[in-house]
Amino acid sequence: MIQRQLEQVEEKQRQLEERGVAVEKALRGEADYWGESNDSEELDLHLGVMGRQDDPALMQQWFKLVQQKNCLMRYESELMIFARELELEDRQSRLQQELRERMAVDDHLKGEAELAEEKLILGEMLEVVEQRDALVSLLEEQRLQESQEDRDLEAIMLSRGLGLHNWA
Repeated sequence: MIQRQLEQVEEKQRQLEERGVAVEKALRGEADYWGESNDSEELDLHLGVMGRQDDPALMQQWFKLVQQKNCLMRYESELMIFARELELEDRQSRLQQELRERMAVDDHLKGEAELAEEKLILGEMLEVVEQRDALVSLLEEQRLQESQEDRDLEAIMLSRGLGLHNWA
């Protein structure tokens, strides 16, 4: 499921990249329109209207594309973290099961090697828990950074006199 979602994100990013290149060309005055975009009627509606470097609607569209690309990149990052979390969860579950099986035998019946193996398993479990905690911290850190990036982009837009309507 995660792999399928990652593939969808990759395709959407490719589409946004193509649209972004066309908008950037129009902003630089290198094109009178955004190209042959068959995947968006919205783009086709603006083909003849936009093409001036100072066009606020074109700038608005460019900022909207940047915002959409940022959202996709964030979603992709969250999917990757989620996939890693599932791997760690599975590993922790297997380690817990193995430890339960080993602990079902009384300690006085175990040799030194078996007791040492239990300690190793406990150490691995602790490492997995620490990695999962690190993922949670990473996700929180990313969300704070994303929030700051959104505020920065909003400030840039407002400084250029562009409104925030039509933002996803």
